[in-house]
Amino acid sequence: MAAEQETTRFASLWRSAAPFFSAFASYAGRRGLWVTLWVALGAILEGFGIVLLIPILAVVTDSGTTKGWIHELALKLFIATSMTTRLGQLAALLAAFATLMLIRALVISARDTMLARLQMGFVDDRRSRIMHALAAARWDQVMALRHARITHLLSGDIQRLSVASHVLQQCAVALVMLLVQCALAFLLSPLLTGITFALLIAAAATMTPMLIRSRNLGRLVTRGHLALANSAGQFLGGLKLAVAQNLQKSFVDEFDATQTALRESQIGFIRQQTLARTIFITLFALVGALAVFVGYGIYQIPPSILIALLLIFARISGPAIQIQQGAQQLAQSLPAFEELRALETELEQTAPLPSNGVTGVNGAIELRAVNYRHTRSDEDSESGLNGVSLTIEEGEFLGVGGPSGGGKTTFADLLVGLLTPQQGLVMVGGKPLAGARLTAWRNAIAYVSQDPFLFHDTVRRNLLWANPGASESEIWAALAFVGADDFVRRLESGLDTIVGERGTLMSGGERQRIALARGLLRKPVLLVLDEATNAIDIKSEHDILGRLAKLSPRPTIVMIAHRRESLALCDRAVTIDKGHLSVPAHPEQAAP
Repeated sequence: MAAEQETTRFASLWRSAAPFFSAFASYAGRRGLWVTLWVALGAILEGFGIVLLIPILAVVTDSGTTKGWIHELALKLFIATSMTTRLGQLAALLAAFATLMLIRALVISARDTMLARLQMGFVDDRRSRIMHALAAARWDQVMALRHARITHLLSGDIQRLSVASHVLQQCAVALVMLLVQCALAFLLSPLLTGITFALLIAAAATMTPMLIRSRNLGRLVTRGHLALANSAGQFLGGLKLAVAQNLQKSFVDEFDATQTALRESQIGFIRQQTLARTIFITLFALVGALAVFVGYGIYQIPPSILIALLLIFARISGPAIQIQQGAQQLAQSLPAFEELRALETELEQTAPLPSNGVTGVNGAIELRAVNYRHTRSDEDSESGLNGVSLTIEEGEFLGVGGPSGGGKTTFADLLVGLLTPQQGLVMVGGKPLAGARLTAWRNAIAYVSQDPFLFHDTVRRNLLWANPGASESEIWAALAFVGADDFVRRLESGLDTIVGERGTLMSGGERQRIALARGLLRKPVLLVLDEATNAIDIKSEHDILGRLAKLSPRPTIVMIAHRRESLALCDRAVTIDKGHLSVPAHPEQAAP
């Protein structure tokens, strides 16, 4: 019964580890085989160095009783080279030993460089896969994800994956060294080596429970780090409100409790690693002592061979302990890899199609009986759109009004292709927005939201994000169009002024002007303004919208707004309320 439970535990552990091994091997490919050859070469050269110690010790100790194929080979070489003096023989052997060690050092240097490239490349590849999966995911999938989860996966968990891949490589190196040194020990004394390693393998078989516990502790560490990231994010996001009401203590208390639990999990893992290392070191010392006693007292093994065997056993302890410690570290890191794979699986879908030469997506935008509910399981939900049909002519300036939560932003997200209708069609130029055509459409639109996103970078870099090829004159023309050129010139470093995290070093109106200028630099076919001017004073907003209306040629403009004065500047206005669309007789009649 106990054996069955142990087998089940090992199978469970292997099922967790196998995907990681497979992913690493798949990435390594032929490079992995090449690195393996260098790892083996380094281990073999080290083994040859140990073998050379036997004739060196025989010459130094003047042991005439030394026997074996290594001693016989050395004697033949000495006779062939007419090297009969002990000093000459010792000099030749030491020169060979030093040369061998130099070659080994060069091989190990090249090996470690290749291993480092492989490790960093694997980690970068997994990080890149997550970013590509996020970029390719449907917008409704992305909206459902916690930002703390993504941030932690790309920082904390990916760092643990880096540790896991490093440990895996080090264990592989240690395993090759272990096998080579075991082979050498077996050649020197098959019986003594067999007895020794039978004892060590029996001891190693008892380590499975520790590996299972390491994996479980790893899960606790993964959850703890995610909880810390989530707690810190909520603390920063709600700090202003918390301080204003003296409620920040609850944030701090939750953070401290999570941190304490995480610390205990990490200490538990360190305690287990220390215990395992102590057990293995003690075991190797006992086995080494037993080998010397049996080898010398019972089998009368020559001192030079016995010393070489003892040296091999001592050097074997290093790789063996490294494998044992590495296996625990790897087991503890597996949950981080599982989290990365879980997110990839959640976001798994066909990558967005390239535009494949599809250019110039123009023409009228048409919504045909479009339905989109944000809560699909709730049949009475009014969040979204219900049976909306509308045609927006090319170059039209359309205003969209209606109460908050009525479906206006959902309408805009469907226009730009962020959301796909659950029923109905969105068409441009008489063709559905899908596949390569959708990709080309997104290349030709500009979307400016109520709370514009600005990078923690310069004004210039924020503007060039929309159109990296824009010239200096085009940048200033766009800023002048939205009335932002004067205040940018007054900034300490002009276009090279840092705007702060999300533009916090600027006022709300200044951020919106920068975002509008960025949208215009894109030279879009469709310009969507989702409450994009509500932080700008009414007169300035009127001037900007008036200039937009007079553009020639003019892109199709869809503006979501609450101000009646803003809607009055549009060619036409519609109202969206509770997911339903209505068309007033005049723009100014659109619901605010």
